[in-house]
Order: sequence, then C-alpha cells, then structure tokens
Amino acid sequence: MTKSRLDFVDLMRGIAMLVMIEVHVVNSLMDMTLRNTSWFGFINFANGLVAPSFIFISGFAFVLASQKKLPEYRKFRYAFWKQLGRIGLIWFTGYMLHIPYFSLQKCIHIATERHWLKFQSIDVLQCIAFGLFIIFILRLVIKKDRIFITLVSALGISSVAFAPYAYNADLSHLPVFVATYIAPVHYTLFPIFPWFGFMAAGIWCAWIFTRYNSAGKSYIFFKRLLIVGILMALISLPLMFYIKDYLGLFNDVRPNALFFIARLGFVTALLSLCFYYCQWRGEPSAIILYPSRESLAVYFIHLQILHRELWKGKSLVDIYPNTLSFWICIVITIAMILAILPMARIWNYWKSKYEYFGLIAVWTMIFIGGIIFLLR
Repeated sequence: MTKSRLDFVDLMRGIAMLVMIEVHVVNSLMDMTLRNTSWFGFINFANGLVAPSFIFISGFAFVLASQKKLPEYRKFRYAFWKQLGRIGLIWFTGYMLHIPYFSLQKCIHIATERHWLKFQSIDVLQCIAFGLFIIFILRLVIKKDRIFITLVSALGISSVAFAPYAYNADLSHLPVFVATYIAPVHYTLFPIFPWFGFMAAGIWCAWIFTRYNSAGKSYIFFKRLLIVGILMALISLPLMFYIKDYLGLFNDVRPNALFFIARLGFVTALLSLCFYYCQWRGEPSAIILYPSRESLAVYFIHLQILHRELWKGKSLVDIYPNTLSFWICIVITIAMILAILPMARIWNYWKSKYEYFGLIAVWTMIFIGGIIFLLR
C-alpha cells in the first residue's frame, strides 16, 4: 500500500462525519417523543458509534501520518509546529463552538453561569485534542516504539478501568475546567475516562497495521481485525445488557468496560470493512472524501448552521425545537451535506494547490473573527 493517503481511513472518517451531521440534526430538531419508539433505539445505537469512530480514527491516523515526520518533530522543525498548530486549532474550535455569544459585550453582560459552565464542558473535539496532545508529547519524548505503544496502551486501559470511579467521584473541589476532563459534569459529554481508550486502541491498531503492511500482509491484518471486532461486539454487548437489565449491577453503561469493548468491536469491524471496500472500489466518492479530509471545517460549519442566529435572530434550533419527524430531519441532513460539500471541496483544492493557503486563511479568519467579536 503506497498511497500517501490511505483511502480506507478517509472512508471511515467521512462516514463518521456524515452520520455525525445526522446525529446533531436529529438530537436538535426531532420530536422527543419519537425517542421512545423501538425503531429509533436501533438508530440511536448506530448513532452512538460516531464519537468512538472519530476518536479511534484520530489515533490511527496520527500514527500513520507521523511515521516519517518523527525526526522533524524532535528537531522542532516546520512539521512539529504544523502538528502542534493542528492540535491547537482542534482545541480552539471545540471551545469556540461553546462560546455563549459571538460578542464580547453580550458575553460580559448577558451570559449566565450556566453559559460559562457549558463553555468549559468537553465535547468530542476537546477530547480528541487533549488525547492527541498527550500522544504527541509522548511520541517526542519516547524514542523506542515498543515503550511508546506499551505506555499508550497502559494509559488507554487505565482510562477505561478507572472510568466507573471517575464518574462517581466527588469533583466539586476541582476547578470546573479540570473536572470536565475527568467525568461528565457541567454538560460534558466526552471526558477522557473512558473515551481516551478509543484513541489508544486506534494507536495500537495502527502500530500493528504498519508491521503487517510493511510485510505485504494488510489483508491478513484486517481479516483478523474484522473477526476480533465481531467477536468483541457479539460477546460483550449481550453480556452488558444482561448485567444491566437482569442483574441490575449498574445503571449507566458508559463508564462500564463492556460498553467500551462492545463499541470498539463495532468500530474495528467498520474499519476493516472500509479497507476491503477501498480495495474493491478504490478512492471513496467525493461526498465522503471531502467531508473526511476537511472534517474540522465541516464539523464547525454544520453546527453554525444549526445553532447560530441565521434568520431574524433565530437559529434552526430556535425555529424547530425538537418538533420535526425523523424523516424531515433526514431531508435537512441531506440538504446540509449538499450545501457544505462544495465548500469543503473548494477549501481542499486551495489547500492542496498552495502549501500555506490553509495556514494563512485560518489565521486570517481567526483575526477577522476576533475583531468582530470585540466590536459587536
């Protein structure tokens, strides 16, 4: 496999990105009473695989992208600053999506304590950025691959094993911006316990994959990964619900290790299927490829369309607050994807054609946005 970009990584991330748009549209606009229907339970479970897929593939892609750049990283050359800037941009974007108002005056005079608690909450972007930052530092410091992988694996296992304790711990003595990284408090959805485990699993899988790939045995790797993933899901998922529903040993499945194993099984199986699909059909279609390669921009734009005041001081969420049918939400999702796709394609084209275009454009937008934020 000699391509600089691995198509199956783009495919999996693109699928996760498109489904994430559907998740946010459904969660924001669909009639809440429909959540109690049996058919939506299956959709909700599938939607729940999006965040684990994103976090997993972030770790997987980091290993593949950083293999040849480690000497530059350790000498603090351009690649080092570019990677650090990318992590910083993910982190910055995550927090900016939670800012109460795009106006300094409103943030000072109108924003409430609830707004600022939500601003400090941890969503999937902050979780990914935090994880990548830790991995990046470890990769710089630790030169031996086996020690690096062993340490990352230990951290990943620890984040899963200690999740039940983190979820039940009294964190009131900690600053809010610290507590939100530990447990789902103050509107946090993705603390590092147990979610960092998915990134660690992605890194471990990528490390094993590179060894199979260098020996020309990619097919064997993904065959084994597919089998292991299916077994993980088939064994842990029924066991998890049996323990929860029949034995009543726990109420919240998220911090439970079986929750992690089940979803990791589905995620690894999906990655394997993406690999086999790309071997069969080649590069993914544009509707998946560009949202994948420009996933951060697509993530930011679709949430702006949903939640920002775009029409007479109201957002889509304000106009249709959990009142629509599921199929209307799907129509809105498709329309949103079709509207964002050309933007993602143009952005990718200019970034590919001019090396520094993305860097200059991002900093220009941050500067202009900062001026507008200060003056509004």
